[in-house]
Amino acid sequence: MTEADRVHSTPPTNAPIDTKRRRFLSVAAGGAVAAAIPTTVSTAAAADPIFAAIYGHRKAQAIHSAAIDELNRLERIHGDQADGGITEKPCHDENEAFGILLGTAATTQQGLIAKLEYLRAIAQGKEAWMLDEREGTALDLIESFTTSISTIWGVQS
Repeated sequence: MTEADRVHSTPPTNAPIDTKRRRFLSVAAGGAVAAAIPTTVSTAAAADPIFAAIYGHRKAQAIHSAAIDELNRLERIHGDQADGGITEKPCHDENEAFGILLGTAATTQQGLIAKLEYLRAIAQGKEAWMLDEREGTALDLIESFTTSISTIWGVQS
C-alpha cells in the first residue's frame, strides 16, 4: 500500500505567499468594515446635551459619595468632632447637577433613551428619594420630556 506524502486538504507548506496581496486584502476588508459602522450615533452623542448632563451628574454623585465615605472614616476616628462640613459643597454640587439633568431635554432618540435608562437606574437604586422627595422634580421631567419629544419628532404640544 502506498503511503501518502501529503494531505490534500491543506496547501503545501512550500507554496509562495504573496504578502503584498494579503496585506492589501486585509486593509481593504478593514476599510469596508469601518465604512459600515454608523457614525450617526457618535455624532448624535456629541451633539445631544443630555449626555453632558448625565456625565455631570455621575461625576458630582461620585464626588459626593466619596465625601460621605471620608466623613464616615473621620467619624470613626474622631467621633462627633469630625467636620461634617466636608460633604456640604459636594452635596450642593450634586443637587445642582441633578437639577440640570432633570431640566435638560434630549435632542436625539439615543439621548432620550439614555436619559430614561439613567433615571430608571436612579429610581431603582439607593438614590430613589431624589425623584420622590425633591419639590418640582415631576414638573421638570414633564417639561424636559415634552421638549425632547417636540425636538426629536416635531410634535407640538
